[in-house]
Amino acid sequence: MQLKVCLKTIFMLGTGMPKIPISKTQVIASPIEKVFEVLRDVQSCPSWSPWLIVDPDCKLDVKNDYYSWEGAICGSGRMELVEEEANESITYNLSFLIPWKSQANIRISLEVKGDATEVTWTIEHSLSFFLFWKKKSIREHLEADYDRGLLMLKDLIETSLVPSNLEFLGREPSPSFVGVGIKRAGSMNGFEKDIGTSYQEVKDHYPEGQVFSVYYTWDLVKKEVAYFIGVRLDKTPGVIPDGMELINVPGMEVYALRHRGAYRHLRNGWSAGRMHGRAKTFRQSKRFPPFEIYEDENWEEPVVKICLPMK
Repeated sequence: MQLKVCLKTIFMLGTGMPKIPISKTQVIASPIEKVFEVLRDVQSCPSWSPWLIVDPDCKLDVKNDYYSWEGAICGSGRMELVEEEANESITYNLSFLIPWKSQANIRISLEVKGDATEVTWTIEHSLSFFLFWKKKSIREHLEADYDRGLLMLKDLIETSLVPSNLEFLGREPSPSFVGVGIKRAGSMNGFEKDIGTSYQEVKDHYPEGQVFSVYYTWDLVKKEVAYFIGVRLDKTPGVIPDGMELINVPGMEVYALRHRGAYRHLRNGWSAGRMHGRAKTFRQSKRFPPFEIYEDENWEEPVVKICLPMK
């Protein structure tokens, strides 16, 4: 026990609490005055929060200069506006209470870019000492969250709505099926363009088949992705087009959720699944990778069921 206390003291005195500075930027096609007005309105914050969207039952207390939250998935905390400079910046204090106590400083800065506004969202967060070994992974996930939030903010300001809705279906059976399609691996950079091209290749051969994707790798730290995109078939085909392969998806129990809206916001659904798993809403199995089924194949605004295999 004494050794553990000593090691903890040495770590905290020698290196301090590990810091996670993050800064993400988004250009919004709107005058700086309008962007500032939306950001200053604390009532609008839940509409573009990348965390609150995954926890629809979260309890909110929203006032003029702060809001607090308490939910089974998001935990609990409070964000309070402490300083503002009209059409320039807003500063907040962010306090997390559950799942662990911590503090963060947040600053949102604005800059005119022609007829548009560049929004920079910055956070300086001190990570709890017992999580120092996960610093890089936590940073990458937070950066992905910030990207999701800024994208929702962009839509909210430019179009007055966020085309991203989640429906949590819970545990359900997923029947086995056979599919044919394309397996690819590479960098996350340009992923949406790459999978769009693969989708079109598959549909050119099987225009009537229901599209699905299996994700073997999604590594935010290494920025690597490996996936299969194909169509579900009633039976195994006799001939497979060049460059394609067969896949058998076994029957299993899955934790399912449905995303409706723009494809660019589909990551909200996957982040929701990850956060629900972390909150122990379900126990994910590694015997088969997570997959998604396109129930409405309007590629710009599809209806997608995300399936996370369960133990």
